[in-house]
Amino acid sequence: MVAGLAAALALLGVARNSHAVRCLAWALLGLVLSGESSRHWLALQLSPAERDTRVLLDAVIDSVPVREGEELRFDAEVRVLEGPGSRDGRVRHARLSWRVEEAPQVGERWQLLARLEAAQTAQNFAGIDAARLAFRDRVHLHADVLASALNRRVGVADASIDGLRARIARRVSERVADPDAAGLITALAVGLTSGVSRDQWRIFNATGTTHLVAISGLHVTLFAMLALWGARLAWRHLPGAHRVPREPCTLLLALAAAGAYALLAGMSVPTLRTWLMLAVFVVARLAARVVPGARTWSLALVAVLLADPFAPLAAGFWLSFVAVGVIILVESTALARVSRWRRALTLQLAIMLALAPLTFAVFGTVSLAGLAVNLVAIPVVSFVFVPLVLAGALAACVWPASDGLFFGAAARLYEWLWPLMVWAADLDFAQWRVAVHAWWYALAAPAVLLILRRWPAALRWTAVAAVLPLLFVPPRSPAPGELEVSVLDAGRGSAVLLATHSHRLLFDTGDSWNTHGTRLAQWVLPALDAVAARDVDVLVLPALDADRAQATALLASERRLQRVVVGGGWPATSLPVETCRDSRLEWDGVDLQFLVAGRHDELCVLRVTAGRFSLLLAGDLDAAAERRLIARLPAAALASDLAFTARHASALASSPQWIEATGARWVIASGGVAGSQSREQTLARWRRAGARILDTRVDGGIEIGIGTHGITTLATARSARHPFAWRRVD
Repeated sequence: MVAGLAAALALLGVARNSHAVRCLAWALLGLVLSGESSRHWLALQLSPAERDTRVLLDAVIDSVPVREGEELRFDAEVRVLEGPGSRDGRVRHARLSWRVEEAPQVGERWQLLARLEAAQTAQNFAGIDAARLAFRDRVHLHADVLASALNRRVGVADASIDGLRARIARRVSERVADPDAAGLITALAVGLTSGVSRDQWRIFNATGTTHLVAISGLHVTLFAMLALWGARLAWRHLPGAHRVPREPCTLLLALAAAGAYALLAGMSVPTLRTWLMLAVFVVARLAARVVPGARTWSLALVAVLLADPFAPLAAGFWLSFVAVGVIILVESTALARVSRWRRALTLQLAIMLALAPLTFAVFGTVSLAGLAVNLVAIPVVSFVFVPLVLAGALAACVWPASDGLFFGAAARLYEWLWPLMVWAADLDFAQWRVAVHAWWYALAAPAVLLILRRWPAALRWTAVAAVLPLLFVPPRSPAPGELEVSVLDAGRGSAVLLATHSHRLLFDTGDSWNTHGTRLAQWVLPALDAVAARDVDVLVLPALDADRAQATALLASERRLQRVVVGGGWPATSLPVETCRDSRLEWDGVDLQFLVAGRHDELCVLRVTAGRFSLLLAGDLDAAAERRLIARLPAAALASDLAFTARHASALASSPQWIEATGARWVIASGGVAGSQSREQTLARWRRAGARILDTRVDGGIEIGIGTHGITTLATARSARHPFAWRRVD
């Protein structure tokens, strides 16, 4: 680090007349800054040394606690009193979860007994990289707070911005009965998006209006303009105000008001970027200088990177700066005055085209309905909905008795507009989902620049060629007679995605006790997005419970779900549900055999045969159900080349008789408790039978390609990981 800093300073010293050398020096300084930030994070990070590593923490809660199911999740600045990390006494940033009924308040100081957890509890080829998020947010440890007499409050909360945010959020929930409307109002008032439901996020993603949910640069700019208008009005009418020059006074007041609103919103990257650009504009105006938009944009970019070198790890950083850069480019190169509607349409189309490669890279989809929806949603939300929300938030701070008027009006407006948003999101062409290959981005980037430049129309139309590869992308599916098996690492749950040439089957949802469908959202949906899968032909639930039922409802709302096969049946519902029974199904030369098991036929088993290779998914069978199934089937009916352990690799299943009946050469253990004695006993029995073990709790997600003669490809998520800085300690 010292050598890099010295080299950068030396280059700056000799770079007076060389722009290229100055750029190199500043880039080197940036690398030094990011490297030092990474080194500092690695030095403070704590990971569990063993399965049940406990620590006693002195914690100051520094984020508004969010309830997810029965758990509260929040961040805290902690000192380790007992356990790993207690000797250095340094302050660390912790992300904690706690099963407690009465929520602690932000700013309070607590003594907590907690169990350390790994940042990345599940590893898959697609989905959220929790280790990267921890690195980006500078989280040094993850822990679950345990029920203990040692847990006690040792200090009350002081007045703070986060406390004010929590108070406004509580006022919204008290005043607005509809939880969906309250969640959206809270998100726009104080930047807390935990109350926005999954279905709302689905609608926003499909209509390209996600940027309106979080407090964006448009909202901060609008608030600054309102504050500037109010400051000028106050300057004109307040006695004695004429002693202060109008423009410096009103500009600084508007900048301070915009900064306060950005702080109230949590100071995300878009809000920080907007406030910094406003600050550059105000300083230039006060200095009587004209600063081009590109210079303002670049200065804000440098300031954001200096404030947070890890900001580029957030998708919002790229989306925010690219969108503003497009606006500056289009506005600065306009040659003729046009109507406001045409100008708005041109800007919206330019932003949509410029962000398309980024949205494909980040979300795997782009909203086609977003162009039309945003033309209506942006003015309505920005000039009607947001002012009502801001007025309610201001009233909650200074005159609480009147905030219900503004929050109620915002909720009524939401009730009127939301059905139109749902209608637009449910259109068949609302979203374009395609599995983009990496080489396409090298073609898309220059095409976007070509479209945005004011060059001859005939030349700019050639950029349309960048879309052609997306129109003719071959489906990522196996050939007829072949099978692709994706075993997802879903923590303690299990989920297996089977794909033939034209069909997809999902066996289980990945959810286990008290997960309420969250595992399906975290891992199954991203796996479907990675292959641009819009349909799930069959969902098989090996047994029925509340968590799987909630996951099924979520899957049906996110994808076209053709059939649901349930072990033990399902109550009356609008979903296409049928009870599992002994039956066969043939897809593209692949044979699927459903088998029922259990004392009351309440369990479902699936055996799949592709060519000469067969695999067996045992689901929730226990030893007694295994014996009953063996007794009623012919001797060779269960023989398989690859078998999945039953009951999440618990010792309650995988009896010696079952192991002998299947005769599997390959065994996949998915779900369950990693490293438990029960799991080790089960895997030991399979190893003694000569089976090769693949374990999702060790290897992560598993991708298997099966041809007519056996396994053709095999990959695990752990072996495919790249050695980024946040993974070096794994």
